[in-house]
Amino acid sequence: MADVTWDEIRSLRADFLNLQLTETTNKLSERNCVELIGLLVKEGLLNVIYTTDGKDIITEQRLIREILDEIYANEGRINIVDLAQHLKIDLSYIESKVGDVCKEDPTLQFILGQFISAEYTNRLVEEINDMLIERGLIPFSELIRQFDLPTEYLNTILTNRILSSSIHNIKFESGTLYTENYVRLQQNILIGYLQAAFLPVRINEINKNTRVNENLIQNLIINLIRDNRINGNLIGTTKESAIFYPKLYIDAQAKYIESFFSQNGYIEYTLVRNLGVTDPEGQTKLVLKDRNQILFLISGCIDKLKFLPQLEMNIEHGLVSNEYIDITTLMPNSFNENDIEKLFKIEISIKELIKSLGGEFLSNTFIIGKELQEKIDKKLNEICQECVEKESAQCTPQMYAAVLQGNITLATPSLAKGATGKKPNVSTGKRKGASKVVEETNPNQETISFISKDEIKTQIRTINDELPDEILDLLTDNLHSIKSRQYLDLFIQRVKESFILKENETTNDTTRKNEMKTIQETLKQLHGNICIFLHSIEQLITENEMNLADTLQRHLIRSLCTDMCDIIIRELDTSASAKTGQLSIEERNKIIQKMSESSRNHLSKVNESLNGKNIEITLTRLEDATSELLQLILKRPNKKTEKDLILDIREKLKAKLTEEQDPAMILHLTVTLLFYAVYNGRLIHAPGKSVPTLIKFLSKNLPNNINQRLHEMQDFVIQQSTTGTENTQLSNEKIQFIKKLGLSAKENMSFTSFENETS
Repeated sequence: MADVTWDEIRSLRADFLNLQLTETTNKLSERNCVELIGLLVKEGLLNVIYTTDGKDIITEQRLIREILDEIYANEGRINIVDLAQHLKIDLSYIESKVGDVCKEDPTLQFILGQFISAEYTNRLVEEINDMLIERGLIPFSELIRQFDLPTEYLNTILTNRILSSSIHNIKFESGTLYTENYVRLQQNILIGYLQAAFLPVRINEINKNTRVNENLIQNLIINLIRDNRINGNLIGTTKESAIFYPKLYIDAQAKYIESFFSQNGYIEYTLVRNLGVTDPEGQTKLVLKDRNQILFLISGCIDKLKFLPQLEMNIEHGLVSNEYIDITTLMPNSFNENDIEKLFKIEISIKELIKSLGGEFLSNTFIIGKELQEKIDKKLNEICQECVEKESAQCTPQMYAAVLQGNITLATPSLAKGATGKKPNVSTGKRKGASKVVEETNPNQETISFISKDEIKTQIRTINDELPDEILDLLTDNLHSIKSRQYLDLFIQRVKESFILKENETTNDTTRKNEMKTIQETLKQLHGNICIFLHSIEQLITENEMNLADTLQRHLIRSLCTDMCDIIIRELDTSASAKTGQLSIEERNKIIQKMSESSRNHLSKVNESLNGKNIEITLTRLEDATSELLQLILKRPNKKTEKDLILDIREKLKAKLTEEQDPAMILHLTVTLLFYAVYNGRLIHAPGKSVPTLIKFLSKNLPNNINQRLHEMQDFVIQQSTTGTENTQLSNEKIQFIKKLGLSAKENMSFTSFENETS
């Protein structure tokens, strides 16, 4: 093959061409060709694609070649829709061969339905570069519109091919491409314009006069200020509001602020705003940041070392020489009441000065001198006394009742001119204490009259007729409110004093009745409880449990019966009330001997029985003494009352057991409630020392496991009380078992649920 020459190749080509042009004697018909091709396709020996008009066929390999030829014929870029129309091939076949076409030519890209070759991309980059060099800037939106390319593809071309490799230092900001020369030209224009500026100038005005690109102008100015190529500040975030302030202008403002503040000791923000400063407070703080002792108020700032001494001197001089001062005349013009309030709140020394001179504030604006206050107060106090004397002289029982109930108020302005009125529709205010001014109509309301504001204003004018109307109105409103309440208090005090004796007598009677009622209820409750416990003792005597019955009798006598006796003695002799707790037998004897014969006979028998052990005798003597000495008949409870009392005592014992934490008391209360459960709803009042006896007594009616738990708890309590330390520990579960046992106790109780419980 290496010896073959080009002449031989050309000869073979000519022979092949002649062969093709030579007409054969035998030809296949069109129908035979179609059938033959169909047979080859059916047998899988041939893959062909039909054109959309059905006249031509093409193989898949040939289709790829045709697609590549069309791409190159269209300068490296073609849409597959146009490609399908040119080749007369169905679009689906074209789409299925996209991957094969790109594989055939790796330099091709298929982007959003378009084939784009590398040559086209190169020409595009060159064309964009040429446009930038020629124009200096191109909006990105214009490139999209001009080349009709996808945004992502065009953005990739800019990033990878133009911005990264361009020798012209092209920049892409705010959706626009710029060359370095263009940006430098814009900067130079701005430098020349802004260096010549002596007054603030808006960005819009700069753009209008210099024709600098509006998208670049704000960033260019910021960069120039940062690089110290122009001197000044740019204030504002948007192109419409941004203003450039030359440094000369800023320095002049700062110098003026500094000079004015140094000379006067204050400066107002309105003055700073008139200088053209958009943020007067911030600019003032910035200029004066190195100074000390500056107080920034709402409308300006002051130098405390220079302004305050002058202010204090003027206040002191004004209070000494005049009866009032208008603070606003001593402050700068634009300083308002809020500034004055803040100043006096921070500077305590001014308030202390005014207080030491006897001055009083009115609405943070005026100061009233001490002498004028005393004159007005003296005059109005005299008027109050006259009105109180007049009204109290006409006081009726209904008025007195209204005073006691707090249904007394001042008459409304419409009623103030007349005498005492009733049922006011509008209240003048609300007062503390017994009296009150209601906000709605009260049918039991009583009213009293007082002088009106106009009369108070007239009285003040007689004292000082030179007071301005503003001060006069403030004084009138303030004093009318104060003196109205003072007058109302004086009237109530005077009415109560006139009826004080009757009130005291009524109060003493009511208190005595309440005390007597409380004593009677206490005695009835103690008597009922003793009767309940007495029935349990009788049950024990019936069962021949004499030792336990005697113990319970002695304890009941020395506790509840003794309490009843002490209550009777304290009710008859007040000297015994000073002693707390139970009285001893000797103390009771001393008190009883001082009583009348009837009282002495009854109480001596009761006191004597308290030292015995027969509860029936003691209870009978207590009932006799209560009946004769206190006129209180104590009846023993019937079955229904007894049942209610037992249930009440049981609930109190359960409530106490629920809160109890001491093991000894838990055992004591549980045993008491178990007695109730075992003995048909009977209750006992037993001392703590009898708990072991009660446990032994109840054991014959309780299951073994409950007896075992009770004895374990008893041993633990005894050891704890004798040694003072807990050498043995009882588990919390066992203690809770005992508590649960007591809380579950009820009449005729079945202990089945507790029989199977283990430790």
